[in-house]
Amino acid sequence: MKKKRLLSILAIGAASLMVIASLTACGSSGGSGSSASDSGSKAEGSYSSLADGKAAAQKYIAEYEKGKSAASFKFADGAYAKAKEAAEKVSADSSADDVKKVVTDLALESLTITDEKGDVTVSYPEGDAGKNIKELPDRAIFNKIVKGISDKFMKDPEYNAKENTYSILAGVRKGDEGGVAVVGYNDEGYASVIGGDIAEKCGPNTVVLNDGKVVGSTLDGVGLGATLEDIGVKEADLKSDSFSVKAGDKSYNASAVTKGSLTVIVSVPA
Repeated sequence: MKKKRLLSILAIGAASLMVIASLTACGSSGGSGSSASDSGSKAEGSYSSLADGKAAAQKYIAEYEKGKSAASFKFADGAYAKAKEAAEKVSADSSADDVKKVVTDLALESLTITDEKGDVTVSYPEGDAGKNIKELPDRAIFNKIVKGISDKFMKDPEYNAKENTYSILAGVRKGDEGGVAVVGYNDEGYASVIGGDIAEKCGPNTVVLNDGKVVGSTLDGVGLGATLEDIGVKEADLKSDSFSVKAGDKSYNASAVTKGSLTVIVSVPA
């Protein structure tokens, strides 16, 4: 009797071990399958073929086109806010230290404030005080604010190769007393306004051009401000299914997607 009971207990124990082993195997198999699936998925921001690269470029160009007006207005509003704050905090009676503090707090490179006649009352760096804004080549256009033609204006930002950023000049009317406050500062964030961040979104070996100049690049050897000619590409090449791009001492097979003034070149090593 005792022998039968012992055999029964052993049988139940063996069956339990078999069930546990089976469950463990299933769990291990399921985990392994999930990992394989995860490792096989492609992360956003990379492509292994020109076809994949063009698909990514088309996606991000569409997103850019949809939001570019809002992004442009938002950027300009930020520039005008800086100019307005400077106009409120600085006057002809402000000391040099007060002016320097405002310039530092707003991260400005320059500040020009005039009276209602356009005569400069505040200048940072010093040197332009007493001149009329019409005499200042890079700021003369802001005289239209002095004349009441416009309440605010921002010049087209220019790429600053030395600082690897964009130089901004924006001005607003100075309250009820007239005159203008013009601020100058650097802001690399402007690249996203003109589509430069598409290069990072697409992934390595991508070049973005706007109006024929590079505004974004993840291709080693191609910097901002470069032209098609600099990378050995002709306008006609952009319409081809594929063409060659040279960057440094390396060659790449490339293809392009163009929408309006924006061109995205995707490439893979040759």
